Amino acid sequence: MSSKTSSFESLPAELIDQIVTHLPPLSLVSLSRTSRLLRYHSQNDLLWAKFVQESVPNWRRWQSPLARDSWKELYISHHPYWFLPRRKIWVSDKSNTGNSNAGNSMTGQVIIARYDPRRGCIEAYRLVAKRVDPHLVPWELDSEVIIYTFNPKVSLWLDDPMIKLDLGSHRGGNGPQREVLMGIGGAFNIRSAIALGQAIPVSLQNPSMSLWPPAVIPAPQRAHNKSQSMFRGSGHRPRPLADASHSTFQLRKWLEFQDPGMARVGEDVMTFGTILEESYTPTKQKPWQGIWVGDYSGHGCEFLLVIQKDVDCVQPITASRWSSQSSLTTLASAESVNGTSDVAASEVPLPTIETTINDGDATLEDEPPEDGSCWGKLEAIKLTGDPNVPRGEYTWIAEDIGPKGLLRIAHEQMFKGARVVKSLGHTAAREFRNDRFRASQLIMISHDSLAHYWEDFGHISFYSRVNIDDYLDVDGF
Repeated sequence: MSSKTSSFESLPAELIDQIVTHLPPLSLVSLSRTSRLLRYHSQNDLLWAKFVQESVPNWRRWQSPLARDSWKELYISHHPYWFLPRRKIWVSDKSNTGNSNAGNSMTGQVIIARYDPRRGCIEAYRLVAKRVDPHLVPWELDSEVIIYTFNPKVSLWLDDPMIKLDLGSHRGGNGPQREVLMGIGGAFNIRSAIALGQAIPVSLQNPSMSLWPPAVIPAPQRAHNKSQSMFRGSGHRPRPLADASHSTFQLRKWLEFQDPGMARVGEDVMTFGTILEESYTPTKQKPWQGIWVGDYSGHGCEFLLVIQKDVDCVQPITASRWSSQSSLTTLASAESVNGTSDVAASEVPLPTIETTINDGDATLEDEPPEDGSCWGKLEAIKLTGDPNVPRGEYTWIAEDIGPKGLLRIAHEQMFKGARVVKSLGHTAAREFRNDRFRASQLIMISHDSLAHYWEDFGHISFYSRVNIDDYLDVDGF
């Protein structure tokens, strides 16, 4: 064996090929610089096809790189931003208004990232929903309760992309610290730039930090979302590329006029984070968890993350944040939820949650056999918020959907057969003042449909499951 040939290079070619399939892209590039032989093995286009396909959930619909001559060229063209379509769903700490007022920071937004093989670009659009023809329906158990039908239309807002990275558009100097200017919003003089994020290690996180996503949202990583310098300092960006987060990033938006002497107007920075996929993917054991859209009356539709946990994971709500009954009229209480009232509920002792509805012949003996899915607790966390309860906060919690939390099995036609369990609804005055958890009921209609009875308000809200994968495909692929 030649002294210039390593023992690794002396292995059979088939074995080297098998070994290099386990290397990540940066390691493969480093390997290619060691010798001509290993450069040859590292340039196997099937290796680079795997990197692209792992980042694009719907890759099976297209079997060639299309926009580039090889998979390697395609991968390099969008490196290091392939994590955007790979993570699919992203939630921001602010809405897309281009300013930093309080309302902007309370609402947030959800975007879906995907790869368009026709144009060879990585793009992301806001996920939006609207109610379709809601109408008032009676509830045979209580004619005083307000119920509006909920048939949401969920879609991507394709007219206004949040992210658009064309082939090679982010190649340039300054490496991972560079902000990439995107060619979107030009017709309205709105400029937008994307920057890689730098996650805060768990060991350095503490409750005083302003981090996004917040602790209640299961996330792979979290990053700072407040900065006096608006994240212009180099300390907010990764220095070596290996330190770049694949779970957070930032968008800078501003209004720019043609006069080069004018300063940027309305500049703001949005921090985005992703959600652990296993926390929103329904399974046989946890069929209730997922991304949902809910009806919030005057606030419109809002997106939620519903998590199914073991009962032992419950964190008790402090007594000062409970309210067992409202001192307001039903109308005034409903306005507090809908955002038209600043009146807050007074503090009361910790209540015992009891149903306020007498369901005639319905008893716990009518409970259907357990199928293994009605266990643990459900937490509903707002991914988008409103001026009362912002994004990143609980909207309701059902502490035990098993036998201990069961109130009844619904017999009324609207919810016939549904499991009704004890829950806590989260309300607040505007700007999230005097927030309280109130006794409520969760009506578990199906794994794709839920309803929440706000007892104090005499109002029932509906929630529908959203399948994120439905929004990943590009027309024609």
